[in-house]
Amino acid sequence: MTDAMSESKTKCRQYSVDYLKFGFIPSLPDKQSPMCLLCNKVLGNDAMKPSKLQDHLRRCHPDKTEKDLKYFQTLKDKFQKRPTLDRMFAWTLQRNDAGVLQYLVTYNKIRKTAYYRGEVNFASR
Repeated sequence: MTDAMSESKTKCRQYSVDYLKFGFIPSLPDKQSPMCLLCNKVLGNDAMKPSKLQDHLRRCHPDKTEKDLKYFQTLKDKFQKRPTLDRMFAWTLQRNDAGVLQYLVTYNKIRKTAYYRGEVNFASR
């Protein structure tokens, strides 16, 4: 019975800030998986060993093996500040006031209703 319990229990490594020196940060969807800042490849949790992360850096990015922690910190900052859809839509919604949004929603509802009643033919436009 203890064999079955030990087989089902797998070791799940946690991200360490020391992994940044190999160019890895925690992936966005799964914080337990490392993501390479250089190629955005997400590795499995079993690759969360420093030797495997260093091996990825050496094999896939040999020109970056001599880079220091400051270089990867700059990459991390740029990655976190990049524009994303969430940030762009949040900016758009903040920019428009509620009145304009309500107008657009109402206008589209009226347009759909008129189309389904046969009052407007959008194909002729």
